[in-house]
Amino acid sequence: MATQTVDGAQLVNGALAAFQARERDDAAYLLAKAMQANPPLGARWASVSRLAATIGEITLALAAARKHVAATPTAEARLAYAQLLIQSGRTQEALREGAALARERPNDPTALHFLATCQVQLGDHDAAIANLRRIIALPSVQLGAENAWHVLADIKKFAPGDPYIAQMEAMLERIGTSEAHRQNRVVMLYALGKALDDAGQNDRAFACFDEAARLQKIDSTFNAAQADAFVDAVVKGYDRAFMDSLPKSSVDSDRPIFVLGLPRSGTTLVEQILVSHSQVVDGAEANLFRPASMAIKGYTPDEIRASFERPDADALPTRMGKAYLHLVDERFGKTGRVVDKTLNQTRYLGLIHQVLPKAKLIWLRRAPAGIAWSCYRTRFAKGVDWTRSLTDIAAYFKGEDRLHAHWSAVLGDSLLTVPYEALVDDPDTWMRRIIEHVGLEWEDGVRDFHKTERAVTTASFAQVRKPMYASSKEAWKTYEAQLQPFFDAYGKG
Repeated sequence: MATQTVDGAQLVNGALAAFQARERDDAAYLLAKAMQANPPLGARWASVSRLAATIGEITLALAAARKHVAATPTAEARLAYAQLLIQSGRTQEALREGAALARERPNDPTALHFLATCQVQLGDHDAAIANLRRIIALPSVQLGAENAWHVLADIKKFAPGDPYIAQMEAMLERIGTSEAHRQNRVVMLYALGKALDDAGQNDRAFACFDEAARLQKIDSTFNAAQADAFVDAVVKGYDRAFMDSLPKSSVDSDRPIFVLGLPRSGTTLVEQILVSHSQVVDGAEANLFRPASMAIKGYTPDEIRASFERPDADALPTRMGKAYLHLVDERFGKTGRVVDKTLNQTRYLGLIHQVLPKAKLIWLRRAPAGIAWSCYRTRFAKGVDWTRSLTDIAAYFKGEDRLHAHWSAVLGDSLLTVPYEALVDDPDTWMRRIIEHVGLEWEDGVRDFHKTERAVTTASFAQVRKPMYASSKEAWKTYEAQLQPFFDAYGKG
C-alpha cells in the first residue's frame, strides 16, 4: 500500500512537470495513471482536478473532483464539482447538484446563485428569478447581492418606474466607492446600467457603463502597441508560403466547425443555427485548441517556426490535431459535428488550419459601432480587457479588421464571411449558405433555431431563444454622442 501511495503522488508530480514543459499528452497520461493508483491525496485532489481541466481532460478532472468531494465533503468542494460540471457542458448534472446544495443550504447565497445560473443557461427564467429574489431578500446578504442583481438584470426587461430600479440604486449607494468594494460596485453598475437602458434613461445608463469600465480599466492588461505588433507579425509573415514550409497534418476530420468573430458580433446566433441541424450535436466557447497546441510557445510566425525546431516536428501538427479531436470527444461526446466559438481564435487561425486542414471556418462581421456599444455595456468575466475603454476597443477592432483581410486572402474557400446585418435581413439565404459551407444538407428545422433546447452560456443567451430580429442593429445610435471617442479612434466605417 505504501508503495502505491508514493507512486501515485509521484505520478501527479510528474504530470505537473510535464505540463510545465508544455507536454500536454504526457501530462494527461501521467494523470490517468495517478487516478488508477488512487493515492490518498485528500484535499489535494482539487489541484489534480484543476490541472486535468486546464489540459482539457474533462473525464479525469471530474473524477478527481469527485475524489475531492469524497475526501473533503464540504459545501465548497461540492460547489467546485458542480461548477466544473457546468463549465464542461454537463449542465443538467450541474443543475441537479445545485438543486441539492440549495435544498440543504436554503440561505446560502452562493448555492442559490449557482442554481439560478444553471436555470438561466437552460432557459428556465422564472425559476432563476425566484432564486435570485431569494438571495436579494436574505437579511444576511449585505455586499454580495450585486451578483444576483446582475443576473436578474440580464434576463429581465425593465420598464420606466420599475421598483427594482430604485432597489438597485439603493444597493449601489450602500456599496459606496471604496477600493475594498470596487469589484462589488463594478458588478452593480453593469446591472443598473442595463435596467436604466431598458427604461430609456440613456444618459444615466451610459454613466453606469462608463464608470464600470473605468473601474475595471485599473486592472486591465491590454496593451494596444503590443497587440498591433502581434498583428503586424502575423500579417507580414503568416502567408501561404510560410504555411507550406511547415510540417503537414494528416488529420482529415471535418468534425469541428470554427465560428470566429468579435464578441457580440452574432457568433452565438450562428452557433445556435448550426446546432439546430440534426448532424451538429452541440457548441460552446470550448477553449480546446490552446491546450491541444500547448507545445507551441507563441503564435507569431517566428514563435511557431521556433516551436517546430524539435526532433518530433514532422509529427507535431498531427499530434496536436489528434489531441484536439480527443478533447472534443471529452467535451461533446464521440459523434456528430460540433461548433467551437472560442474567443480570440482569429489570432492563431493559420495554426488551426495547419493542424485541422479539413475544418470549416465561419467569420462573423458586424458594423463596428454596434459591436463597440454592445461590448462596452457588457461585463465580461475575463480575456477581453480591451472592452474597458472606447479607444482600446477601436484599437482592437483595427487589428481584427486586418486579420480578417489577411486570413480571407490566405485561407480562401475554407473561410466563409457572414455579415451579421445581411444574416438578420435575409436569414433564409444566409442560413442556407452557412449550412452548405460546412458540408451539410439543408433541413427546414434550422429556420426554427430559437426553439432548439440547449444550454447557452454566453451573454447572448436571451437573444438566441427568440426568432431572428433586426432591432439590435441600430441600438448603438441612441448613444452615438457618447461613443465619439470610439469614432475618433476608429472612424465611422
